[in-house]
Amino acid sequence: MENKGILFIATGEKYIKEVIPAAQSCKASNNFPIALITDSDKYFLPENLFNHIIIKTACYSYRDKLLLKYSPFDQTIFLDTDTYVCDKLDDLFRILDFREFAIHQADEGYEFQMPNVSNAMPEFNTGVIAYRLTPNVVELISNWEMSFKINIDILTDQYHLRKTLYESEVKFAIFSSAYNFIIYYPNFVIQKVKILHGRPFGSLIKIAKDINNIRHTDAWRRMYYPYNKNFTIIYQNQKNKDILKQLFFFTRAFFANLIRKLK
Repeated sequence: MENKGILFIATGEKYIKEVIPAAQSCKASNNFPIALITDSDKYFLPENLFNHIIIKTACYSYRDKLLLKYSPFDQTIFLDTDTYVCDKLDDLFRILDFREFAIHQADEGYEFQMPNVSNAMPEFNTGVIAYRLTPNVVELISNWEMSFKINIDILTDQYHLRKTLYESEVKFAIFSSAYNFIIYYPNFVIQKVKILHGRPFGSLIKIAKDINNIRHTDAWRRMYYPYNKNFTIIYQNQKNKDILKQLFFFTRAFFANLIRKLK
């Protein structure tokens, strides 16, 4: 096995089309080999984009994420197909020197009741995962798969991982939103954002440019606020030009809401 690498899983034509720009963005920022797990060798893929292409049977559901157990690397960063990488990922790999699994906490999932799981145990977003295939992690993935079979009414992978990780012996770490910056809801960041997560891909590029406009003297802390396919960045210490941008943004939002209500 190679030491370190990036892994994508794309099953079906829709996700094959999506994974290509995601992998290209990763390759532009990093020198790590990239592997793709997919369901067919018939797809058109750009030459030299993927160092490994692994064919596996697919479920065409959230369960396909469990194919990460077939990573060809000792240390793996798994990325969803709807991600954009805009910086080096060495720090994510460094976590794996001391932990065997690392993931970003999601601010969601509490609508599902888990009687045997502490409500203080969060749900995690599985769009970015750093991991080593240690015996504990292999067992985690096996139990994660079993959880789907036990509770067939819940389809989302994140629900099943929350319970399985809670009950496991895995030594895991939680990384900040800088490594899994989800664009669908308000988000907060201090570091430079390195991985953005969401659709469409073009929006990720635009958001990355704005959210990474860090003013080191007065505005490390930035809040991202999306609304109706648009967004604004709120700095800790606002300048007049920031306030003007936000006035324009919220004025548009106000009138959009008003027009919707009148229809």
